[in-house]
Amino acid sequence: MMSRQGSFWCPPARFPLAACWRRESRGAMCLIVPALAALVLLSSAGAAVAASEDIALRGCWRSQQVRVTLADGTHREQNGDCVIEYDGSRARSTCHGSNGKTETLSSYVPSGPGQLRVTTLDPVTGQPKGPASELNYRIEDEWLLFERQLPASAQASPTGKQPVSLKSVSIRVSSGTTKGTECRPRGENPLRVGRMPTSSLLLTLPTGWKPWNVDPATDKNLGPAVNSNFFVGAFVPQSANFGSSGPVQFVLVLDDTRYGPIPVRPAQFADVKKRFIGEMPGSRLSCDDQDRVCASLRTPNGATTYTELVNLNGRVAMVTAASQNDSIDTLRRYAARFVERLRLDNQR
Repeated sequence: MMSRQGSFWCPPARFPLAACWRRESRGAMCLIVPALAALVLLSSAGAAVAASEDIALRGCWRSQQVRVTLADGTHREQNGDCVIEYDGSRARSTCHGSNGKTETLSSYVPSGPGQLRVTTLDPVTGQPKGPASELNYRIEDEWLLFERQLPASAQASPTGKQPVSLKSVSIRVSSGTTKGTECRPRGENPLRVGRMPTSSLLLTLPTGWKPWNVDPATDKNLGPAVNSNFFVGAFVPQSANFGSSGPVQFVLVLDDTRYGPIPVRPAQFADVKKRFIGEMPGSRLSCDDQDRVCASLRTPNGATTYTELVNLNGRVAMVTAASQNDSIDTLRRYAARFVERLRLDNQR
């Protein structure tokens, strides 16, 4: 059972190093179940419909976040290791998951300004696999955003948990035509285990660190710390010591989804910083830059955490270093190494 500190949920004594986070309604662990995966793939492929009239759509886009809104008003954050490629007549969505690679092919026609009509096709015969669906889209610089209302037939459930709409954001992989094999899923990720939604953020491990192979979906302590965010990974020093409750120190890297499927620009990041400061009562603010905010916190169980939020081309990465013994300065150095790698790996 997690203990409560104000509006935070803090780890129990046996797991002293997990940070305290505001716990939000999340339902299940946001795994992409097959039915929702099909809906996401269909909608993602459909984003290419207007390519024949909008040259800016041509090329390749990588999925960053899909928000599924349910009939009871709650929502689930989803994402897969997926890309969408189209050439003006057909769109192909390719994803890598636990069952390998899957592809979805669709045809499309424009149905109005910023509106698309999509038909999923059999990849072998090229014939329609079902009725056409409608969605709205827009392009903002390097981002593709779309919305789709799901048909009534997909809402026949008495639980109130049936999906009723989707919103998503993807980022351009390459401008114009795709080069070589760039438009492809990234494949197996050695930095994490489990089947939680996949972050689009790249990370090369800093020297001296290794993955801590723990699955937030099954770990009752790390799970609440990850919450509905996308798990990039948890990491420990190469020579890490482990106690009965876990490693003596670790770094947790998350792709923060709370701001929705939108590109986080400087104006939005100002709001992100305000929210972060408001969620950290009793913390000490140690940086406040245009694209970065930092704070440290001493938890009730004696652990110290240091957290940075950094804006990486529209995605907010959350890097937390935690320890039972290390000083704030040491934790700051730990986090800085991961932030530096994230900046280098995700520069445009």
